[in-house]
Amino acid sequence: MTPMRALLLLALAAVLVSCSPKRAAVMLDPKVTSPELLRSLVEENGRKIFSATGSGIITFDSPDLAGSAAFESNLKKPDSLLVTFEGPFGIDVGTFFLCKDTYVVYNSLENTVVMGNPNHARIRSIIPFDLTYEQILSAFSGVFPAPANGEELIDYRVQDEQFLLTYRCGVNTCTYTVDPRYLLVTRYEVRDEHGDLLVEASASSFVDEQGISWARRVRIVFPQERRRLSIAYNALRLNPHETHFRFTIPDNARRVVR
Repeated sequence: MTPMRALLLLALAAVLVSCSPKRAAVMLDPKVTSPELLRSLVEENGRKIFSATGSGIITFDSPDLAGSAAFESNLKKPDSLLVTFEGPFGIDVGTFFLCKDTYVVYNSLENTVVMGNPNHARIRSIIPFDLTYEQILSAFSGVFPAPANGEELIDYRVQDEQFLLTYRCGVNTCTYTVDPRYLLVTRYEVRDEHGDLLVEASASSFVDEQGISWARRVRIVFPQERRRLSIAYNALRLNPHETHFRFTIPDNARRVVR
């Protein structure tokens, strides 16, 4: 064996050794990769994202409202999100600010601002989608959360080269599809006790940089209500040095407190 060939074989062996723990941790086999381990790996990837800034297109479709708008977003975990929307020809459409204690929605076309405490019912009253506070933050970060610790696991298997975990979540069942390469939830479903689909969320167009994975496209569908929301990033920076949450509301805006 020539010295050069021996050196190449040694280098290859070193690479395989260094990669083997990670490959074993995400081996596509439920007998090897436990659901607890998989959940913790998905959580670990999500914890690597502290903040994000980005821009893209948001599209929404519902019986009473439909359209699309360009947006810019600033996100800082665990509880702050600022999204500014822009319509055709650069016309400002509005601002959406969300944090743990308050929300602010400004509609520049109607010069109206709505603000209040961001509980589930109030968010639903201003956004035509049945999303929780946490789901909104997840959608704009490009990373769906892992199953909650303590939920009852009722099925765990491999399907189409991805992990499939189904949990009992109250009277409903929640199914998570996890990609073993990116350790991301690529699909999330909620079904009622009759098996009817209530919510379907999916993530695609994945990026993996500096050991962090996220999705550039997020889609959330409520089939029974015929409502759907899509977020497509054309630019997204994770953990930037600075994020900002500055916005202004005109003094003459009509104010509504809920």
